[in-house]
Amino acid sequence: MQERHVDELVDAYMLDALEPDEVDFVEGHLEGCGRCRALVDEARATRDALLVAPPLATPPAALRTRVLARITEEEAAAAASRPQQLIPPEETPPGADNAFKRFVRSVLGGEDRHAEHLLHELLADPHSSVWQVEGTDQAPGASGKLIGSPDRHDAVLVVSGLGQAPQGHEYQVWFLRGGNPLPNILFRVDRRGHAVPIVHVPAPLPDFDTIAVTPEPLGGSTGPTGPIVLAGSLAGTMQT
Repeated sequence: MQERHVDELVDAYMLDALEPDEVDFVEGHLEGCGRCRALVDEARATRDALLVAPPLATPPAALRTRVLARITEEEAAAAASRPQQLIPPEETPPGADNAFKRFVRSVLGGEDRHAEHLLHELLADPHSSVWQVEGTDQAPGASGKLIGSPDRHDAVLVVSGLGQAPQGHEYQVWFLRGGNPLPNILFRVDRRGHAVPIVHVPAPLPDFDTIAVTPEPLGGSTGPTGPIVLAGSLAGTMQT
């Protein structure tokens, strides 16, 4: 009997989202299957075209130290509106080719139509940019990308490699301006450490200095109480 093809695993393979035994299976299959190698080449080209960001510029050491110290010491901040939810689209936006659909759904698990629609809009927007978000010493294997546009207040945070939050906690996003943290969306990661929350801020993203993520008690906090697990600089001109 002919060995089954690996169509359904190709996108997760390109996103480093497979278990080690699944990686071995896919790579073993690719050695003898030109059809699936072509799918990998197509998925790689799509990934590189959609989420390419230039190397992250290291912020001044003094700024990083001040921001990280302030966020851990801050016990309260002005209450902020909960993130607005988008109205789910009736159908996938026209013009999205099959490669794009597979890429988006492999990131989102095919379950979040809000985030899928927003990510499609942002990646089609010539003014959108991508900021790198790095894991701290508390989560060295974690990383992420923030995709947003200066023309809108909603953005998508793509997280990978982040461990489960401690029991009784979930992750909370913070935007910092002048060292003051503004609370944002709460989210949880799946068993692979992936999440794609929609964030909403009351000002254009370049107006903020930093994005950070901390574990907080269920329901969230008005000021960060947990250690920073992800952080990225938003200062200066948006990366294109």
